[in-house]
Amino acid sequence: MIGFFIKKAFFDGWDNLFQILILNVIFLCVGFGGFFLAGAASDMMLLSMGILLATAIAEGILWTAASKMLARIASYRSFGWKDFLEAIRSTWKHGTLFSLLAVGIALLFFVTTPYYFGIGNMVGFALGMLLFWLAIIVLLSLQWFLPIRSQLDDNFVKCLKKSFIVFFDNPGFSLFMFFYSLVLLGLSLVCVMLLPGITGIMLAQNEAFRLRLYKYDWMEKHPELDARIARKSIPWEELIADDVETVGYRSFKSFIFPWKD
Repeated sequence: MIGFFIKKAFFDGWDNLFQILILNVIFLCVGFGGFFLAGAASDMMLLSMGILLATAIAEGILWTAASKMLARIASYRSFGWKDFLEAIRSTWKHGTLFSLLAVGIALLFFVTTPYYFGIGNMVGFALGMLLFWLAIIVLLSLQWFLPIRSQLDDNFVKCLKKSFIVFFDNPGFSLFMFFYSLVLLGLSLVCVMLLPGITGIMLAQNEAFRLRLYKYDWMEKHPELDARIARKSIPWEELIADDVETVGYRSFKSFIFPWKD
């Protein structure tokens, strides 16, 4: 399944290169614009911090709306910019909450963890390590929040709960997705975050989650199986057969000169 996921994510990314590029440009403009304004107001600490917080919220709203559009791409559908604007109107509350949650967790981690490690005794070290591993679990879990919000549920609390459920039920795959996202991030830095960028990472997360849902659909159809046995017996080749046929095969020439096929 992982091999097919990488293939499908690449094909869908290539087919929607223009949309991905434009979304990344929007994210970069908002981000750099916010940092520029915050820097210009650096003499007024509260105003500068407020601008940074507003920028983080704006990015969260845009990311949540973009994820909804990318979920459509993962499901072999297209989207227009009118759809993106509609998505912003329908997801801005959750985008705001997600941004505030992420900022709060980041501040808590970066403030408390150095404090506990700086105590200099075993209790401080133990508390520091506990916070470190909790942060890892939260990070690996929250990578599923946007795909879940885009494809399953529009209840914020339920989306959070399901994010942790997906992580604990798929720790290995969640870890793989984290490192896969890091690889995409490394490639993005080479391309100045234009490609694949944040949008490419979110597309990959939506692709992965959509395929992972096949597992749960199959398990629901076989309630007679023990859950532990069922998880080890997922017939992935059968479940993704239709997707494999739909994605098909492409030669290198078809990527560069698709009109010649």
